[in-house]
Amino acid sequence: MESGKTLNTLFVCIFLMTVIDTYVESCPTNDCIIYDISSQTACTGVSEESPTYDCRWSSGLNINVDEVIRKGRIVAYKIKWFGGYWSGWYVPGINDIDVKYNTVERNCSIPCKANTMRRMWSYFYDHIHTYIICRNP
Repeated sequence: MESGKTLNTLFVCIFLMTVIDTYVESCPTNDCIIYDISSQTACTGVSEESPTYDCRWSSGLNINVDEVIRKGRIVAYKIKWFGGYWSGWYVPGINDIDVKYNTVERNCSIPCKANTMRRMWSYFYDHIHTYIICRNP
């Protein structure tokens, strides 16, 4: 019985040494992640998208409009103003409340009421824009 335990222990030790050696070979600095990260959100940059003419972008301070319209989370965006220059980066929920507000109610699938605040991405409606979007794989 003792020899069976010894063989099992030897097998486990050899197996672990093989796994560790493989890990060390593929990660020469020994600080790499050894877990499956394939479900991690993938982010991409979208350059110069044309105006969308989609009234949902101005639906108040709704932070999920991007997920409804673009099927992902916009993490930062810029607006190209009619004068030809670009805005700085806006981050939804951080620095993107527009100084203007919705003056009239619009009939959209996401309610857009009169006299409500809006986010800067409301300019996606009629301005060229760019953004970084993250989506689940």
